[in-house]
Amino acid sequence: MKTEKRHITGAFEHVLEKLVDGKTYKSRPPRGPIDLPIDSPSDEEIEAPSLGSFGEDETEENTTSSDNSKRTSLIETYEPKLVPIPTEDDLDGLNIIGIAGDNKRILTTSLHFILARASVVNFRYTRGFEKPYFYNNHLEASAVFILDNNIFDNDYQIHTYDKLVESFDSDPFLDHLTWNSDNKPFRFKYNYERKKKAPNSQSLGVAVKLQHALELLNVKELKINSNEPFICIKEGPIFSKSSKPSDIKRGLQGLLKWENKKRFYIGTTTQVTESRVLITLLQEHFHLVQDYFPDQEITEDVIKAFGSDSLLLKKILKPGYRTPMIEYIEKTREGVVNEEHLKGLRPITCIYHKRNRPHSFLRLEMPKFMWDSDPEGAELAIAIAIWQFEMESTKPLVIKAALDQSDLSHDRWVVEQQMKAAFEKKELGLVEFLNY
Repeated sequence: MKTEKRHITGAFEHVLEKLVDGKTYKSRPPRGPIDLPIDSPSDEEIEAPSLGSFGEDETEENTTSSDNSKRTSLIETYEPKLVPIPTEDDLDGLNIIGIAGDNKRILTTSLHFILARASVVNFRYTRGFEKPYFYNNHLEASAVFILDNNIFDNDYQIHTYDKLVESFDSDPFLDHLTWNSDNKPFRFKYNYERKKKAPNSQSLGVAVKLQHALELLNVKELKINSNEPFICIKEGPIFSKSSKPSDIKRGLQGLLKWENKKRFYIGTTTQVTESRVLITLLQEHFHLVQDYFPDQEITEDVIKAFGSDSLLLKKILKPGYRTPMIEYIEKTREGVVNEEHLKGLRPITCIYHKRNRPHSFLRLEMPKFMWDSDPEGAELAIAIAIWQFEMESTKPLVIKAALDQSDLSHDRWVVEQQMKAAFEKKELGLVEFLNY
């Protein structure tokens, strides 16, 4: 992908030139996109934005697993761990990388334009005089979501990427991002057969899919010298909730080459209100309830009744402490690690209680092989990610910088003005702009 060929604000220029005029549009009978030979978002992709940050399914029942089907196991002893502040020696010469993305949409009754960007920011820390802000980079993608096939002349598709067909599962979407070297807008269509019928929900699924795919692609394209240690922190889970397992495998299997190289990959989120990892741990290993809450006569039904980990965390964790590392994966993501050579990517997770106000929580996870091969280095990497969180009020500092770089608010405004000008020129007053 070469972003310099076409900036995202120019992605739709040629497409807009192919709008029909208002008189022609009014004379045509209503015609949806059902016959278009292009892809539409799957039910899983449409549902993904409504799942929790780590792919938690709110419809899943809380059931106690048998010994053979337990989803959790403790990697450390059960006691909360005090997280130390990194020293100058720990940080000297270290690259701390942040990956985060954004997506925006412009909605009309006939089509949706979709923008997505994922940015990488590298903070290099040193005792010397090198610039700490080492580099930043971003990848972009766009899409047209078709609701009304009357809105364009028939040849508009020459300005879009149309190799995504209904049966494209054999090709990971990351490959299509690479093949789309001209950064043409991907073309998707509305599908009335999906569980969620609302066009807004379907195009949102596409938007999040694009963003998460770009974040994965950025992992593959990190620009780091081969002998340099680094910690890569990304916004959200290490297994994207909107990417197919084939894409996640393609995007993350390169991490296995980081083993024993002082390189660590950590997913983070402050949205722990949906988290149920601690509840699941206590249900599956009920003896831990007595360790955490001695002589309080807490029953299994009491644990099951909690809506999320938040209330339990306030009881268990003091500020500056984290839970022990827990091996855990959401059921929606289990297919990612079903091959033997990928078992090392299985995530382990912990939750941290912030020292500084506001005393919020941060959930972190990393591939298990990183902890197994270098527990001391992995623990330091977690401490450094948490230190970045302590320096910013709501996000790790490097993630905040990456989010600022990926923000599409201005680009969305520019494209919206282009659309409104094109619609006015073509006298397409019947097509309304929507706000959600």
